[in-house]
Amino acid sequence: MYRAAIVGCGRIGTGTGNPSQGHSRIKSHAEAYLNSPNVDLVGLCDPDSAPLARASSAWGVAAAFEDVETLLTTTHPDLLSVCAPPNEHVDILRLAIQAGVRGIILEKPVAQNLSIAHEALVLTQSSNTRVAVNYTRRFPPAYRAAIESIRSGGLGRIQHVHGIYTRGIVNNGSHMIDLLRAMLGEPVRVARLPGGCDLDSSDPSVAALLVFDNGVEACLGAADGAAFNVFDLDILGTKGRISFTDLGHVVQKFRVDDTTAEHGFRQLSPAGDQQSTHLADAVRYAVENLIQSIETGGDPLCSIAEGYASLEIAIRLRDNQ
Repeated sequence: MYRAAIVGCGRIGTGTGNPSQGHSRIKSHAEAYLNSPNVDLVGLCDPDSAPLARASSAWGVAAAFEDVETLLTTTHPDLLSVCAPPNEHVDILRLAIQAGVRGIILEKPVAQNLSIAHEALVLTQSSNTRVAVNYTRRFPPAYRAAIESIRSGGLGRIQHVHGIYTRGIVNNGSHMIDLLRAMLGEPVRVARLPGGCDLDSSDPSVAALLVFDNGVEACLGAADGAAFNVFDLDILGTKGRISFTDLGHVVQKFRVDDTTAEHGFRQLSPAGDQQSTHLADAVRYAVENLIQSIETGGDPLCSIAEGYASLEIAIRLRDNQ
């Protein structure tokens, strides 16, 4: 059994999923640990006593503390979820590494700016602790299969990529950037395009172009999150098409069909019904992957180096660099 603890009793840490239904469809870290057969959730931490007490009662975890050091020295976790604000990440990472935590799931972004994110990167790379950054679409099997298919040529030559997102290029757009990096590799050019939403905010939703070394261009569009939330991605290849809709919870695949008509054209047809990506269980899949990386000595699917690279692109776009 792996002993697990959570720092940060907000929405993604302990506030969504059963038994306390939140507005997010992504199940919390607490539910992920409780649904993992070889993990025991042994401790919670939050400096605010009110959410800490709610989480302790809701999830039946008696060991609840208002400071991280007490949590670590009292519960001795093997796994730690860091769901605190980004400006606290590097200090929590340092304490966890010093306490001998074996694996950490770090909520994105890695830090509030690149210099501190780099400090976190160096800190973790010089330790034996495995750190996974929770870019949620890295972990569910449906996304992993799509990534592998695209990278291995299953869609043929990629012709067009278009994504649309809301709620900030760093907050939500970096999820899209990270997924595109997993599918297509590192972009060789990044450019901010005209348009976008909330451009006067500290984290605007900007339109962008990412160009990859194989010539593939990915266009990111930004929508108004005040109207509704959206996170859709469409990838068109010469051998088929794959579309993620419903905030990434649904995937639809298309195949190329020949035509028997005299003057017909080849066309795209649905290759089966729409399917769930099981994105709601992304944190549980991240827990499984983190344990695998601990036991094999490999890197998690989204290591802190990967999380840093996605954050760097998002900040460049935010700052129009």
